[in-house]
Amino acid sequence: MAEHRHQSPLRGTKVIPRPKPADPSYGEANYRYAGQEGHIHEVVTAGGRELAKVGFADKRVVYYLLEDLEVLPRS
Repeated sequence: MAEHRHQSPLRGTKVIPRPKPADPSYGEANYRYAGQEGHIHEVVTAGGRELAKVGFADKRVVYYLLEDLEVLPRS
């Protein structure tokens, strides 16, 4: 079962997903949004891995491994 941390200190943080090429953890949507700026909605721990729920300008939400996100400086 996944553990949700809605009050994560990363909530709202701007990020750019940078998934590794041909990573079996990711699908087509992950690579479509790679390199685009989004923001973290929440962090989920599933199977011992930390995933971030990332929202994009078109309202699409995609999960990425936390380690594959480039955190942008706060403006």
